[in-house]
Amino acid sequence: MTSLMTNTSAMVALQTLRTINSNLDQTNNHVSTGLRVTSAADNAAYWSIATTTRSDNGALGAVKDALGLAKSSVDTVNTGLDTVRTALQKVKEKLITAASPDADRSKLQTEIKSLLSELKSNANSTVISGANWLSVDSSEANYNATKSVVASFSRTGDSVQVDTIDIDTTSFKLLDANATVHTAVDAAVTTASAGYSTAQTTAGTAYTTAKTTATTAYDTAITAADTAFAGSAMDAAAVAARDAAYATATNTRDSAFSTAEAAKKTALDGAVLALNNALDASGTDSLGILDKTRVAATSSGTATVSSIMDIDISGLSASEADLDKLANFTSIVDAALTDLTDASTTLGSASSRIESQTNFVQALQDANDRAIGSLVDANMEEESTKLKALQTQQQLAVQSLGIANSSSQSVLSLFRG
Repeated sequence: MTSLMTNTSAMVALQTLRTINSNLDQTNNHVSTGLRVTSAADNAAYWSIATTTRSDNGALGAVKDALGLAKSSVDTVNTGLDTVRTALQKVKEKLITAASPDADRSKLQTEIKSLLSELKSNANSTVISGANWLSVDSSEANYNATKSVVASFSRTGDSVQVDTIDIDTTSFKLLDANATVHTAVDAAVTTASAGYSTAQTTAGTAYTTAKTTATTAYDTAITAADTAFAGSAMDAAAVAARDAAYATATNTRDSAFSTAEAAKKTALDGAVLALNNALDASGTDSLGILDKTRVAATSSGTATVSSIMDIDISGLSASEADLDKLANFTSIVDAALTDLTDASTTLGSASSRIESQTNFVQALQDANDRAIGSLVDANMEEESTKLKALQTQQQLAVQSLGIANSSSQSVLSLFRG
């Protein structure tokens, strides 16, 4: 039955065309945006996961930027340490040259002073982003020796966590302007040096007295042996007796000398230990590598107290005591060079860890991008095929609707005469 009021075929064709047009609009949107999920209406679960993951990726991007800045800071500090190490090595070479008998120590001190100024300048100039890790003032209210570098961002359920890489600058700072500590160290040096000088004098006096006593006893024994021999028959037995007395006197004297030498060394070692303990208690180890006060002692127990920045050889001569002081200055510089090497090792480890963490964060971002893509990206091959099919279906639906609309016109032919 054909009805003029209700065209069922046209209604069906129109509904089909609407569905095709809706699908075509959706497919066109997928093709133009490259996404099959662009809003929560498309797929609420996938959209929520993708949106959260994108947010986490943004946080990871900030972490990577922070790691890059930290890497630059560490590399800058390492460069500063390398420059300082080179200059300090030259100071050591000047001190070794100064040990030569005919060295002009006054001129060498001028060179050393210039190198020390260079050390200080390098430390003060090693600045990045307004921060200096090598030249500090630990007495400042906002001072923090630990530099925390943002290293990672992670999410577990609804909770997030930000982890850091902590770098302790106390192990490689070069200068510390903390006036309180410097004052305490200076006071400790004055007091402890006086105690050491007293102990050194006492030990030297005891050593001299013991040697004098032993020498006197030796001379007495030799004189007695000579007297006994002169009053003897001077035969082979007398010669043997005299030689035995000589040997006994020599052994007794040498033993007394050795005992006195050991006692002197023990006393001086104790004095050096007391000197070290007093400086440790003053807090000198909390200062920088270049301005911390150090103690160096020769094998004979002669001690020198100085920081790298306070080295001065201009007034030294070629005397044994001054040569011992030169040797101690060299030992102090060598200890500082060892500290600088350890500092570079610490920073090298930190730099390597930061670089490794940067690579890891990049890998996480890439993984997140892949996860987001698998959830919301459109399959362009599939969408292209679907687009072609829908365009064809649209054309057919339009033709079908036209046919359905024209069917009512055929009713007119029934009324033509």
